[in-house]
Amino acid sequence: MSNIIKPMIFDLKDLEMKAKNDDKFACYILGRSYDSEENGAEQSFEKAMYWYEKGKELGDPCCAYGVGACYYFGDGVKQDKEKAKQIHINAYKPLLELIEKEKENLRKQSFSKFCLGAYYYFGFGDIERDEKKAFELIHDCAMQGHLPAIYDLGANFYYNGFGTEKNLKLSEYYLKMAVDAELPRAKVKFKQYKDTYKDEIEK
Repeated sequence: MSNIIKPMIFDLKDLEMKAKNDDKFACYILGRSYDSEENGAEQSFEKAMYWYEKGKELGDPCCAYGVGACYYFGDGVKQDKEKAKQIHINAYKPLLELIEKEKENLRKQSFSKFCLGAYYYFGFGDIERDEKKAFELIHDCAMQGHLPAIYDLGANFYYNGFGTEKNLKLSEYYLKMAVDAELPRAKVKFKQYKDTYKDEIEK
């Protein structure tokens, strides 16, 4: 399976050049990179919000989702769940339209689909929480090489049994894949989980 799944990693300088030229997708990936320490970026909620806001102004629903998530969690801004809810409600329909538009490019679609998975996982906007639906969406994204989705399968869904049956072997498999792709939070989580894997997985 590891030969099929190729985690996507982006070059920050290339992204910034594209984002400065109003590439909406690049704005979103840059926002995520600084938000969650991805693609070699050091965490900076200020930079994350800058690129999310820029992409949102350009009409990108993934960036709007990112802005809403920052307000929801209070990342780099004062927490305001009502403001987050309205942003997520406004972004929902455009997000579905983007997912449909990108159906011929599943690798790229995995990023918009991942946002939709978060809607179901957290209950963003007017969406009711549905862990099973969230798992299905995130799983699809991971199969396309979406690195945060690969991480989520290992660190959350399979480890905790959210939306699917608990499976520590699959948890270890996907989390290790994220570790090998140099995702910082995966390395931290793997250290936390390794004793559980060692004790509970039959070798």
